[in-house]
Amino acid sequence: MQRTNVCKFAVLAALAVAVVLLITPKTALGQDVPFQVSYFSNSTVPGAPDGTLRLVNDGVGGDASPAGDICAAIYVFSFDEQLQECCSCKITPNGLLTLSIDRNLVANQLSRGPFHRGVIKTVSTAPVGGTCNAASWTIKLGLHGWTTHIQHVTATTYSITEEENADASLSAAEAADLQEDCLVNVIDNGSGFGVCDCTDRSL
Repeated sequence: MQRTNVCKFAVLAALAVAVVLLITPKTALGQDVPFQVSYFSNSTVPGAPDGTLRLVNDGVGGDASPAGDICAAIYVFSFDEQLQECCSCKITPNGLLTLSIDRNLVANQLSRGPFHRGVIKTVSTAPVGGTCNAASWTIKLGLHGWTTHIQHVTATTYSITEEENADASLSAAEAADLQEDCLVNVIDNGSGFGVCDCTDRSL
C-alpha cells in the first residue's frame, strides 16, 4: 500500500512539473537580444555561389518610420580575427535588408587581399538624427538575421545552407572594441577601404 502511494505521488509530481513547463512562457525562444554572430565561407572563390546576410526589423519599436527604424551595425572579420569592414545600415519597421557577402561585405576590405572565410557580427542600434553609425551607437532592439553558408562538397560543387544568426552576449568591452576598431581602423585610417555597402540585393 505504501509503495502504491509513493508511485502515485511520483506520477502526480511529474504531471505537475509537466504542467508548469507547459504554462511557463518560453522567454528564451522569443527573447530580443541586440548582438548576433555568424560566419561565412568560400566567399569570392571562383565557381562558388555568393552567400547572403538577411536582416529584419521585427517592428518592436512601432510600425511607423522613422520612430520604428533601427540600424544594423555590421562588423566583418577575416579568418585571422582582423576587422576588415564595418558599416551601419538602416532598416525600417517590418523591413527586410538582403546583403551579398561577396559584393556588400568583403569587396572593400582593409587588407586589399582576398579572404574566403570569416565572422560577421551585427548589433541592433538606434539611428541618431536619422543616421546610422557603426563607430558610435546606442542599443535599440528589433534586429534579427540569417546567413547562408557556402559549403564545399566536391572540387567543383557547393551546397548552400541557411541558419539564423546566433544570439550572443554583448559585453561593455566588446561594444567598445567594435566601435573603436571601426572608428580608428576604418573611418580614420582606412582611406576609403573597410566600409561595407548597405545596398539591398533583394532583386
